[in-house]
Amino acid sequence: MNILLLVVGFIIISHQHSFGQGDGEDAKLAAHYYNKGSFDKAELYYKKLYKKYSTDSYFEKYYDCLFFQEKFPEAEKVVEKRIKTNNLDISNHFKLASIYEKTGRESEADKIYQNLIDELSPVQSRVQALGKYFLSIGKYQYALDTYNKGKKSNRGGYQYNLELAELYAITNRNPEMITSYLDLLEYSSGYLKSVQAYLSRHIDFETDEADIAFLRTELLSRTQSNPNKFYYNEMLIWYYLQKKEYTGAIIQAKALDRKENSMGRKTYEIGNICKTNKLYKKAQEAFQAIMDFGEKSSYYSSAAQNYLEVSFLQVTEGGTYDIEEVEIVSHSFETELARLGKSNRTILIIERLARIYAFYLDESQKAQDLLYEALEAPLRPLDKARVKILLGDVLVANNQIWDASILYMQVANNFKDDKIGHEAKFKNAKVFYYDGEFDYAKAQLDVLKASTTKLIANDAMRLSLLLQDNLGIDTTLAPVQMYAQADLLFQQNKFDAAFTKLDSISILFPFHSLSDEIIYQKGLIYSKMQKWPEAIVQFEKIIETYWFDILADDAIFRIAEIYDYKLNDQDLAADYYKKILFDYSSSLHVSKSRERFRTIKAV
Repeated sequence: MNILLLVVGFIIISHQHSFGQGDGEDAKLAAHYYNKGSFDKAELYYKKLYKKYSTDSYFEKYYDCLFFQEKFPEAEKVVEKRIKTNNLDISNHFKLASIYEKTGRESEADKIYQNLIDELSPVQSRVQALGKYFLSIGKYQYALDTYNKGKKSNRGGYQYNLELAELYAITNRNPEMITSYLDLLEYSSGYLKSVQAYLSRHIDFETDEADIAFLRTELLSRTQSNPNKFYYNEMLIWYYLQKKEYTGAIIQAKALDRKENSMGRKTYEIGNICKTNKLYKKAQEAFQAIMDFGEKSSYYSSAAQNYLEVSFLQVTEGGTYDIEEVEIVSHSFETELARLGKSNRTILIIERLARIYAFYLDESQKAQDLLYEALEAPLRPLDKARVKILLGDVLVANNQIWDASILYMQVANNFKDDKIGHEAKFKNAKVFYYDGEFDYAKAQLDVLKASTTKLIANDAMRLSLLLQDNLGIDTTLAPVQMYAQADLLFQQNKFDAAFTKLDSISILFPFHSLSDEIIYQKGLIYSKMQKWPEAIVQFEKIIETYWFDILADDAIFRIAEIYDYKLNDQDLAADYYKKILFDYSSSLHVSKSRERFRTIKAV
């Protein structure tokens, strides 16, 4: 008996296995012909498989085969039968409507669409599913009707503002689009950034005058009608920033700070935006508004420091400045520093004032005294390190290079694995380079080539290669020593003396391998002097004569940035960024060049 059962079971299993194998082959052949577009052959297999298993996947493929062959009567029957078995699957209703449209029965298709909306239950997922179906086939009005019905049946809940806004945008109904996006904020203020992003995408704030005017009117109306809904103030601030109407942005920021009792948070943010955009008077207006809150504001100290910084930038913009104006600014710094005292919170005032003394007013001793006093104050370790590096730079400018070296070494030892430690180590290596201790300098630079700080690693590599390529090729070190002295003069802002020293190398050693470095250094000097056309001439010489050398991509990138940021010629800047991308693909400047090239071309 048991043996008989085993035999029968084996026969059944074998039959099922062979049956399953046959279905598997049919499925493979069906997919093969379907993917090739041989729908007539694929139809035979999918018809057989669908008849047997009636799954959604086989139905979809079988329907496609009939539809693509324009076998509409057969397709219609199959779909109608499918609807009877599962009326809730809206995709089948859309298939039937599509057949009606293909066979000239548009009114019947419209009837299906309208019935789907009329019979729609007020469940959010069903409303969104039907709306997306209509959107996917370009039936925008039906999609709008779907969401509007869902909106009416769900008062007080989700109102489909986002979906409606996108549809209004597609159908060029921009006032309704704007209204829907703003209504979305009524549902949840958490959509604030999203609404701003969507509006930025759909409105050109330079050309779409009608949309801009409507948005402004709507925002002002809602702000006045809803004084406690702060997100409308946020939207107005954003609007004014898009329009570059910074006075309006500041007014709204101040109003928002008063409403939120935030003591200047938003106004401080706008002040920094103005500062970044070099709108110094507007930035001062914003920072002054914060200072008017008094020292009870947690933003007071930062605002005061930024106000002073902006005052300095305002009188030194463009590289030319009046000594008397700089002196007036320095007195403002001194007054504020005397009032607030030397501490962590005034460190930026201390650093800027020291730079003014040393590099603008030629009062390096006052700069040194100020920085030495600062080191006696209770500063955070990182702030103290920054002060030491700045003091070292002042000492280098005053030709006290070995005193500077001590400070650099202290920072390098205290922050061995930190960015500021690598910076100090590089500056110390340059001290030995200035003094002609080339072997020691190169050893330090070679270590820094592996720095995780990209800029330091690049600078270290460049100087190391300069020494490697130019030492030992002559019996004298004089050309390299003279070049190092010129570099020191450059760091000390003694530009005429630096030019003279560089020209002396060219005269005394006319065919020396430093020729390209001399040209490049002249470009850097002109750049520091803000003489942009002269700088470009020098960098162009590198590109034309030394296009194969390590400095070529640096020269191209320098020109690109001059046109980009100093001469405001973005088209020319883009040409030079493009040259980096295509001709110097291994350059360290590729990433920044690609970013700027894309940004310029996107405008």
